[in-house]
Amino acid sequence: MKEILEFIKKNYPLISIFIIAILGVFLLQSYSTLKHERKDREYEKKQYEQNQQALVDSISVIFNKKLSAWEYSKDNFVLQKLDDLEKYNKQLTDELKKVKGDVIAAIKTEVQGDLGGISTASNLEVLDSKNNHYGLSFKSDYKDNGFEQKLEGISKFYVIPNEKDRTWNIQPDSTIFNVNSTTVKLTYGFKELNDKYQVFAISSSDKIKITDLTGGYFIDKQPVPQPVKKKKWGIGPYIGYGVNLNNNGTFGFGASLGLGIHYNIIQW
Repeated sequence: MKEILEFIKKNYPLISIFIIAILGVFLLQSYSTLKHERKDREYEKKQYEQNQQALVDSISVIFNKKLSAWEYSKDNFVLQKLDDLEKYNKQLTDELKKVKGDVIAAIKTEVQGDLGGISTASNLEVLDSKNNHYGLSFKSDYKDNGFEQKLEGISKFYVIPNEKDRTWNIQPDSTIFNVNSTTVKLTYGFKELNDKYQVFAISSSDKIKITDLTGGYFIDKQPVPQPVKKKKWGIGPYIGYGVNLNNNGTFGFGASLGLGIHYNIIQW
């Protein structure tokens, strides 16, 4: 203990510089920690504002000339985990929880297709003349780059004559679809725009209308980045007590301080 006190008295200026250097290192570490914490708070604030905007945002529609298609966009939710979606959209959360496996992202839509009227045949089909049973054929055949629909069938009914007042009483029977085929082509995805995130859908058909577009992106399920390789070599001040090489070339125990280069065999 006496040797340590004498060593401190003898090397007081050097020890003071060393202590200042150590304090500087701690201050830099504290500044770095506070900087990261500030960035985390800013990110959490941005994420909250993003989700609040997604909650009230409406679908915007533009015609993308480069794609020659209609582009539907809406702010989407950015969440840490699936359970966080419950406070914004419980129905979608319950649905996604029933999906097998981990959900990375989800898009929910509602789509309407409007073809207008259906053409019908001009002549009645006689199904059973004795029982006054007739039919009227109908057909709808539409196709474009994003929407295709084929409908064919017959609507059956009875036409019962009333001989007393010479009128006809029409009684519906059934409607049968012989062909009922619909194909809708849509492209979905997520995009970053003006410091916010949006879910989008693209349709090249004028007959398609998207009435609901909800997206959720779950951060904790995204691919983990490759770990940064730990550095083995380092340089910095040190202080310790152990075996030292004296000026006369002999070894002895004592305190030491200085600036050194080190190589890490084990890190924790």
